[in-house]
Amino acid sequence: MNALPKKLTLLVMLYGLLAPALADDAADAAAHEATEQINVFVSIAPQRDFVEQVGGDRVAVQVMVGPGQSPELFEPTPRQMARLAKADLYFSIGMPFEASWLPAVQRNNPGLKIVPCCADLAKLAGDGHGGHEHGGMDPHVWTDPNNVIAIAGLIADALADHDAARARDYRRAERAFSEQLRALDSLITARMAALKNRVLIVAHPSWGYFAERYGLSQRSIEQDGKEIQGRSLAQLIAFARQRNIRAVFTQPQFNDRAARVIAAEIGATVYELDPLADGYIENMRAVTDKIARGLGGE
Repeated sequence: MNALPKKLTLLVMLYGLLAPALADDAADAAAHEATEQINVFVSIAPQRDFVEQVGGDRVAVQVMVGPGQSPELFEPTPRQMARLAKADLYFSIGMPFEASWLPAVQRNNPGLKIVPCCADLAKLAGDGHGGHEHGGMDPHVWTDPNNVIAIAGLIADALADHDAARARDYRRAERAFSEQLRALDSLITARMAALKNRVLIVAHPSWGYFAERYGLSQRSIEQDGKEIQGRSLAQLIAFARQRNIRAVFTQPQFNDRAARVIAAEIGATVYELDPLADGYIENMRAVTDKIARGLGGE
């Protein structure tokens, strides 16, 4: 008769010992749930900045194309594909590899929401001189800060839809980021207005949207995704001499050999511009400084 009460007493004592630990575990689980980040993937580094500006510490962002890699030649690694299987959101930007790989990613992770960031923004065909290999459309929409304002809106929409409890926070952050982008646009507009020459000779046609926004003309050394050759090279050199161009702009992800040949022939300075760099606003200010110096602005 006394065995049951003794067992009950032992259970009560055991619970008394374990209760604090169980409570701590429950608190830890609740805290983890409350602070759990949205797992986001993006194609290129500038997008990480856009997402983090809007999402703050609520997002954990991973970039597919790493530093120095070319989006044209990129293929996801097995590790990236495994991580994508656990992602919540993917913000695409119109790069060629997305069309090849995102359907497979979607099959592996049916719950993944893919958000196209430039479908309505990519309005420029490939560069008229050099062509473009992105299915006829230039995907470098983010080189115009006004397009980034639209992209930030798409990001805020997607985050608010995924995490409705913090929708107001995402909207507030989007508005603050958009104000910074408008200030950037005003700065670039003022700097570009002073240019003596308005032709950008670039190694790869990444700056079409920037050129259109600020009244410049882009001429690509690259020809249909290939290095310029023979007669086309001679014609571009003659064009640069005729226009008294003294700057050639390269990109770290692409071969700069032809650009340096042209620069040597026309006595130009070579400037490196990176549209895929981290820290969008700071990078675009640096880009603006280099273009202003190269094209004869103040």
